[in-house]
Amino acid sequence: MTRKRIIIALGLVLLMALVAIPVAAQGYPDPGTGSTVTELANKTANAAQANLFYYDQNGNVIAGPQKNIAGNGSTVIDAAGSQLPQGFNGAGVASSNQPLAAVVETDWTGGPGDGFQMGYYSGVSEGSGKICFPSLWKFSGANSIISSMAVQNTGTSSVAVAIEYVGRDGVSQGTRNDNIPVGAQHTYDLATPSATVPNIPDGWEGSAIVTVNGAGSVAGVGVTSWGGVDVTRGRSSTYNASDCDTASAASIGATTVLVAPTAFRVRPGGGWTGGIWSAVNVQNLSGNTANVELDFVPRDNADPGVTLNTTIPPRAAIGANTRNGGSFPASAFDPLNSVEDWSGAVKITVDQDAAGTVITQWDRGGLLEAGIYTLANEAGGATKIFTPNVKRINPGTWQKWSAVIVQNLGGSAADVTVAFYNRSGTKVLEFANDSIGVGASLGYNTRNGGDKPASAFDPLGTSFEGHVVVTSNNGQPLAVVLNGITRSPGSGSATTNGIPE
Repeated sequence: MTRKRIIIALGLVLLMALVAIPVAAQGYPDPGTGSTVTELANKTANAAQANLFYYDQNGNVIAGPQKNIAGNGSTVIDAAGSQLPQGFNGAGVASSNQPLAAVVETDWTGGPGDGFQMGYYSGVSEGSGKICFPSLWKFSGANSIISSMAVQNTGTSSVAVAIEYVGRDGVSQGTRNDNIPVGAQHTYDLATPSATVPNIPDGWEGSAIVTVNGAGSVAGVGVTSWGGVDVTRGRSSTYNASDCDTASAASIGATTVLVAPTAFRVRPGGGWTGGIWSAVNVQNLSGNTANVELDFVPRDNADPGVTLNTTIPPRAAIGANTRNGGSFPASAFDPLNSVEDWSGAVKITVDQDAAGTVITQWDRGGLLEAGIYTLANEAGGATKIFTPNVKRINPGTWQKWSAVIVQNLGGSAADVTVAFYNRSGTKVLEFANDSIGVGASLGYNTRNGGDKPASAFDPLGTSFEGHVVVTSNNGQPLAVVLNGITRSPGSGSATTNGIPE
């Protein structure tokens, strides 16, 4: 397969869906008014100067703020500080004299439930000739779900793209073509048929493949909102599109190995009230039937695991949901019933080209929240990974906290150091030489400790904001996921992938 990627120069970070996320059409979930907060972390010990530039849907450039970032420090740019007009819908680029890592948080207010919803995605430093959105929905009514996609032109000239919408059953809803100006992003809302979005039937679930025609590159973010008759079900999430312009597994006679550092099946008292559950969605990108193995590996070696095997028809997708089974019987996860708070990682082995996501949902005091992140490719594991937007805010009551989950992708135990830096670049806390078994994961939660004692995070204090650097000391490749939780304003949860060095 010919690669069509353009690598962006050192110090540039692409921000795909910024500052207002449009609401869906009538009859589908309306999460409220969306705005974004950008967290930028300096990957080096040298002071950095960052400049932000924004692009509207037509590619017109709007100058944003300039920020000085201390060595090993970070900064935040909220909607008010972005210097953008009210109602702006577009994309951005952060340019710096030092390499940066970015996490973009989208906050929706005025929607269902408690009126607050939250999603994360990670900024990227390069585009691709083909990207995939493995998890899309169009459902109205009592269990309404609606998705949209934002696709940004990351190349140096206008880019022509073909967008194919494919159902979970592998049936195509057709291909649409579009031209995206330099730097701009175009949004494709499944609730609104147009020249670039087919009239997809209600009750549809599937995926989309965006392919560059000719030269150029793109990146993207998927957006999903859940609704329902019971307004407490309202929740929204964002996730990075998968880079699908890699060497085909089928063409090289190898397998695709995807990894999920976090998966949950938490059932307090054996029920789902206050619980957490995850769904791993896997998309077969090839024209051949794919053989798939999903191996659920517990964080605690004393806990049970589950291995599931299935096939995916050409260009179709399957889901493994730890609560209802998804494409499997719900009983497939019965081996985990002996543990009320099961958590772990998942290794997905596919003999065809594949991509996927992980959707995790939380029942928090009767309100449902959701986060989506992209399955990482085992071949892309890194030995140094950054997670901006880490918090521990507790001025008497808990308002915001984070969990950083680290998975070992190597063939032997990983020796890992996890360091917490505040905004000014001071290392406030470090866990050195933690051991993580093959395929296993370890969690660092700034509120309850995760796999550490809760008191281990006391050095962060009650108003910590900053980022985490995860380093493999013995060369074993890693994957990292960031979870974020907010309790003021409202209540929201979000997840995203860590950013390799």
